[in-house]
Amino acid sequence: MRTLSFIIALTLATFSLNAQTAIHFDRPFHVAGEVAWFAAYAPQPAPKKIKATVFAPDGTAVDYFFLKEDANGQLNGYYRWPFEVATGYYRINLQAFTTDRRVIDLGTFRHAVYSDQRMEPSATATAGKGNKLPAANGLTLQASPDDLQIGGLNGAAYSVSVFNTDVSGETGEAFLQSTETPRGPWLDTLFYNANVSLQDGSPVVTNLLPVFDPGRYEFGFAKTGPNGNFTLQLGAFEGEKDLQVRALDPADIKPTVALPKLAAIGQEPPLTKEVAAYVDLSRRRRKIYQLFATVETEIEAKITAEERRKLSPNRDFDVQDYKAFPDMYTFFKEVGGELRVKVKKGNYSGRLYNAPNQRFFLDSPLYIVDGKLTQNENYINTMSPAEVSYLAYYYVGSELRKYFPALGNNGVIQIETLREPTKFPEEDADDIFAVKGLQPKASFQVRDAADSDVPALSPLLLWKTGKGESSASISLPATDDFGSYRVLVIARAADGSLRSVSKSFTVEVK
Repeated sequence: MRTLSFIIALTLATFSLNAQTAIHFDRPFHVAGEVAWFAAYAPQPAPKKIKATVFAPDGTAVDYFFLKEDANGQLNGYYRWPFEVATGYYRINLQAFTTDRRVIDLGTFRHAVYSDQRMEPSATATAGKGNKLPAANGLTLQASPDDLQIGGLNGAAYSVSVFNTDVSGETGEAFLQSTETPRGPWLDTLFYNANVSLQDGSPVVTNLLPVFDPGRYEFGFAKTGPNGNFTLQLGAFEGEKDLQVRALDPADIKPTVALPKLAAIGQEPPLTKEVAAYVDLSRRRRKIYQLFATVETEIEAKITAEERRKLSPNRDFDVQDYKAFPDMYTFFKEVGGELRVKVKKGNYSGRLYNAPNQRFFLDSPLYIVDGKLTQNENYINTMSPAEVSYLAYYYVGSELRKYFPALGNNGVIQIETLREPTKFPEEDADDIFAVKGLQPKASFQVRDAADSDVPALSPLLLWKTGKGESSASISLPATDDFGSYRVLVIARAADGSLRSVSKSFTVEVK
């Protein structure tokens, strides 16, 4: 019985260790304008996508983005701290979405960020301490100014940071581990908590809220709660895009993304002599790099454009062939006759011809202008054909139900302009809200003093993530700086737990 109890206790301890989330920052702290590179080690099996939300010291969310598990099974990210940030403890919160539609916290990790203003150090300040580093458990490291030799990886994913401890201090809060033990199973999706209300602020409660995604040219539907709240799931995309919600009735509604708020952190990070010197050197480096028309850390990230769903219109037009017409009303009257437009007391009213049934629809069509929905026919008919490149009609019932469900019952007219109109109906613009997707992939750009005309002076010599078979050999770039450098390696073990190894080496004055 004692043996069985011991096995159960050991199993629970191992699960707890493996189920915690950890984060590895490239250095212990940052200054305004610098880029933080980080690797997130989520519980195994890890979520395919996680949301990273950045919080200011007062607990307000200032930014968010999603990270996608890469080919090595890693969740890697970066964040450029704004140049105007105030000194304080910022936090990065990681979340995932379960198959039963729950948002689960994986962990919240604080990180010291300092303003780049001149500051006087405190005589009693001491450097912050992070979590105790995991044991090596077979992980080995040999470090020199020229290269690193990492052994005992056993095919595990790893992250490596090499930074100047004479400037940044020791590891400190470069490694942090949460106390939470989240469990899946996880859903591979982007997810958003949102709210929708009427213009007077009262919530919209409905079982069917149409949501249009112009990036894919697709409709989805959401169900709102008693406070107008709903959870939105989207497929993968990079960067930022607009979505639009529409009420099935003529109500004027306004959606917003709901971001969480954390408790404020009143404590400020310690301002030691080393930190004050780091901030001063950071300002000096910035001026040096300005002379070379560059920045200390460049981010080369290219957003992959979404692929819009291909539709087959029932009839389409190259409107530039008719750009001499004074307005779109004239175009519809003279060329696009399937739309019959009447004018009464200066107001336009159109009906699209339902060709299969050989009669006109009973109500106004849905217009989609550059991916934005409207039924403001005064706006449409007074547009200039010289600004419109393409127009298409959709009026076959089966295709309307398939491509434009719920809102396209009276036909759809797609309009693409040469340049985005400066004026869009205000009542429709209020339906639009922006969401952020996957962070575009980027890698740390090595600046090697041996083959670059730009000085290599960053306190971060190297940041690298990967997955080795059994070992990894990494060449280090030459630097124009000098001092003691710390190498910190974090790697997974076969059972999902984390291991670490750290060594130092010295770069002499040239």
